[in-house]
Amino acid sequence: MQPSDTPSDTRSDDSAPPSRPRRWLFRFLLPLLILGVAIVAFLALKASKPDAPQAQPEERAWLVETMIVEPATRHPVLTLYGEVANPDRLSINAPLSARVAAVPVEDGQSVTRGERLIELDSRDFQPALTRARANLADLEAQIREAQAQHESDRQALALEQEIVQNAETALSRSRDLRGRNLASQADVDNARDALSQARLALNTRRERLATFDARLAGLEARREAAKADVLAAERDLERARAEAPADGLVGNVEVTAGDQVAANATLLTFYPWDGFEARALIPSKRVASMLEALRAGDPPRARTRESGAALELERIAAEASGQGATGRFRYVEPDPSLRAGQVVTIELKMPAVDNAVAIPHSALYGNDHVYRIRDGRLERARVERLGEYRGDDATGEQGALLVRAPTLAAGDRLATTQLPNAVDGLKVRWEDEAASPGSPSTAGADE
Repeated sequence: MQPSDTPSDTRSDDSAPPSRPRRWLFRFLLPLLILGVAIVAFLALKASKPDAPQAQPEERAWLVETMIVEPATRHPVLTLYGEVANPDRLSINAPLSARVAAVPVEDGQSVTRGERLIELDSRDFQPALTRARANLADLEAQIREAQAQHESDRQALALEQEIVQNAETALSRSRDLRGRNLASQADVDNARDALSQARLALNTRRERLATFDARLAGLEARREAAKADVLAAERDLERARAEAPADGLVGNVEVTAGDQVAANATLLTFYPWDGFEARALIPSKRVASMLEALRAGDPPRARTRESGAALELERIAAEASGQGATGRFRYVEPDPSLRAGQVVTIELKMPAVDNAVAIPHSALYGNDHVYRIRDGRLERARVERLGEYRGDDATGEQGALLVRAPTLAAGDRLATTQLPNAVDGLKVRWEDEAASPGSPSTAGADE
C-alpha cells in the first residue's frame, strides 16, 4: 500500500526553490562587501597619515685636480710636421758607354770622403784619349810648320822684289833695242812675260805674309779645341773611378759589376750628410716673427721629437700659400739616421712671450677657454693659445700648453681635470682644499 500525498508535504515542496537564490546572492555580495570596507578603511588611514618632512637634496661637489697660475716670460713651442730632403743630392752618371768594373758599395751604406763608390773599365776610355792627344800633336806640328814657312816667306820677299826690278830693267832694255831694230819682237814679249811672272810670284808671297796671322790664329784655335778634347778625355778617364766627394750616404745603386751602361746613364745617387735639411710648413701668422728673427741674426732653433736632433731655421721659401710658407731647417750636427723623404715632427722654439701661463693639455676646453675656481665653483675664462711648452715638466709628463689671458692673474687656481659637464657655477673640490690659504679662490672649500 503506497502512502498518499498529504497537504503538508505539498507546501514544503513549493517553498524550497525561493531559498536557493538568496543563498547564492549572499555568498556573492559578502566578499564584495568585505573588500569595499577594507578599501574604505585604507583610504581613511592614508588620508589621516601625517605629512613626512621632505629631505633637501645636497649639491654634489666634483673632485678635480688644480694648479696655480704663474705668469712668466716663456718661449712657446710650435709643432710642425715636415719631411727630410737633401738639395745637395748627387747623381753619378757614366761619362761614356762602358762596362762596369766594380761596385764596392751598397744602397744605404755610409761612406767617408774619398772612398770609392763605383769603377768603370778604363780600357773603354783609352781610345778617346789617344785620339784626342794625336789630334793635338798634329795641330802643334802644323803650327810649327806654318811659323817656319812664314819665316821663309819673309826672307824670299826681298829676293822676289829684286827679281821684279831686274825683270822691269830687262823689259825696258828689250824695248830700247827693239826701237833700234837690234832685238826682235819676241825678245820684247819674253821680257814682258818674265816681268809678269816675277810680279805674280811677288804678289803671292805678299799675300801669304799678309794672311799668316789669320792662318796661325785658326791653327791655334784648333789646337785649343784639341787641348779641350784631351782634357775632356782625361776627365772622363778620371770619372771612370767615382769617389765620395764628402762624408755621406749611398742612395740607389742602379748597376752591378759587369753591366754595360750607356753614356749619361745613372749609376748611383749620393747624399752628403751636410746637405740634409728638414722642410716644414710654417703657419702664415708665424712667418713674420720668423723672418724678423732671421733678419736680426738670431735664427729660431728647433728639435725633432723622434730623435731630439737639433735644428736651426736657415731660410723661408720665397713662395707662400694661404696656409703659410715652407721653412728650411738645417741640422746642426750630422745625423746618420736621416733618410730622404723621412717624415719628422719638429718642435720649433718661438720668440719669448710675456705673461704666458703653462697649463697641462687637460686644462684646456675646446681651443680657447679654461675654468678658474672661485668660491669653490667653476668660472669660465677665455685664453689665447700660444703653442706648446717644453721649458720644464712642472705641469705634467705629457708636456704643457702655453696660453695667455688678461683675465688670469698670478695665484688664480685652475681646474686641470677634464669634466664632461663643466659649466659656469659647477661646484668642485680638490684634495688639498683644506690646506689652501683663505683666499677668494678657495673660499668655497667649506660649503
